[in-house]
Amino acid sequence: MAASFFGKILNTPIKTLCSIFVLMSIQDTICDFLTKQLEITGLHHTWVISLQKIILAAALTILVYLVDWISRKIILNAVKVWAERRGNAYASIFVERRVFKHIAHIAPALTVKFGTTVLFNHYEPGIQFVQHATDIYIIFAIVFFFQALIIGTKTILLENPDYRDKPIGSYSQLLNIINYFFGALFTVSEISGQSMWALLTAAGALSAIILLVFKDTITGLVASIQISSNDIIRIGDSIEVPKYGADGEVIEITLTTIKVRNGDNTITTIPTAAPITDSFRNWRGMEESGYKRIKRASNIKITSVSFVTPEQIAKIKTLPISFNGINNIALTPALTNLTIFRTYLLEYLKHHPKISRKKPCSVSLLPTTDKGVPIEIYCFTKEKNWPDHENLLSEITEHIIASVEYFDLEIHESPSAVKPLKS
Repeated sequence: MAASFFGKILNTPIKTLCSIFVLMSIQDTICDFLTKQLEITGLHHTWVISLQKIILAAALTILVYLVDWISRKIILNAVKVWAERRGNAYASIFVERRVFKHIAHIAPALTVKFGTTVLFNHYEPGIQFVQHATDIYIIFAIVFFFQALIIGTKTILLENPDYRDKPIGSYSQLLNIINYFFGALFTVSEISGQSMWALLTAAGALSAIILLVFKDTITGLVASIQISSNDIIRIGDSIEVPKYGADGEVIEITLTTIKVRNGDNTITTIPTAAPITDSFRNWRGMEESGYKRIKRASNIKITSVSFVTPEQIAKIKTLPISFNGINNIALTPALTNLTIFRTYLLEYLKHHPKISRKKPCSVSLLPTTDKGVPIEIYCFTKEKNWPDHENLLSEITEHIIASVEYFDLEIHESPSAVKPLKS
């Protein structure tokens, strides 16, 4: 057992040394062969060495191009065949976004790393420089591969109805930051020659600066987790954030911002932490119930309110839309035209085909102000679509404005808002 254990330990370095000796013998053989062939031509030794380097560089360039072409063909075609066999639309996303093309670039990089030893032939400074540059290139290729993988996975999740309303953008950004962070660490480690542990220790010592630089990112991450876990906002929700002038549909949630498409198709961005720290309104509950609320007040001019007369009753009966309440009205000293108007509006709303009869419906007076007597309608529309809802609200408002004349009432207007007609 002990002999087998030590044999395994010694086996790896022995294989590595053998590989090094094989590579050295191959590069020496290639260089000696070219040198002898060029010397046969009778060229000076200086020209022989220069031509040898040019030929090796050209051969290495062609070889790298061929290896890159072959590796891309093999890997990308293999992924394409895999996606076709699965017959899954999600798998094809990796093909469309060419996620694995970055992995294909590693093979030519390794070819450069091997060919450098032949090209520079024991010239250590040149070999080390090119190999360090090649290692950095491989690190970049791996970082870009993970970036494409994260973006492809994000696209797949957003197309899935189960994840469409989740803040996938926030998590993908976080994974990208981690990906770039470790990519930067590996790159610095390769350039400086320091170990990863030493760099991580140095990063820990600079944690205060890191926290300061990534303050918004960390705050956004915490807010995203709270928003997701508490189901505060989903993509597709209609929200209203007066502080930032946002009133529309949530179209994207990232680590630092929430994008809202307003009713006029403008885009408002608010901080991700805003729904946690500031007040806002989410209309999701109303939309899920199948109804949208209408709550709108119109100001009636105070001086137009009066006790009703028989002449006014006769005028009210000429309304284009009749209502049953008018036939049951008895003239009393306390009856006003505003009372009849409220009764009329309530019956108008209850019989409107687009107003829900299952939800509360009322017409009430709000406290009097210097702008008149606010008469407020409160009901729920069956129109869930925003444009249809707004059209219905406009229709009701227009009906109120047109019908007050039959009750000898007037809509209040500020004197400064009424401009005399030009003669």
